[in-house]
Amino acid sequence: MSLTNDKNPRVEVTKIFADYEHPMTAAVEWAQSIASSRGINPSKDQVVFIRELRRAEPSLSLKSAVYLAQMTAKASRTEHNTDGTGIKSLLDTNRNIP
Repeated sequence: MSLTNDKNPRVEVTKIFADYEHPMTAAVEWAQSIASSRGINPSKDQVVFIRELRRAEPSLSLKSAVYLAQMTAKASRTEHNTDGTGIKSLLDTNRNIP
């Protein structure tokens, strides 16, 4: 049985993690654990990260692995801001404000 859905990668990821109460949350947490265990920065090493996701879960299509990698990178960016709110501000950047 193929889990691939070319139209919506979220559907495929949800099917793969269907045993969890919150499949997308579980998928992102799983992907974060893959990144962490392999020393990959999901925001900077996207191609390597996608490859490792597909190695760890062969039923992920390329499109769904890309989607999951993007969601994981987005989650890591919001988790690592300076005040812990999950919201980036100009104060979180190294930019000079005129």
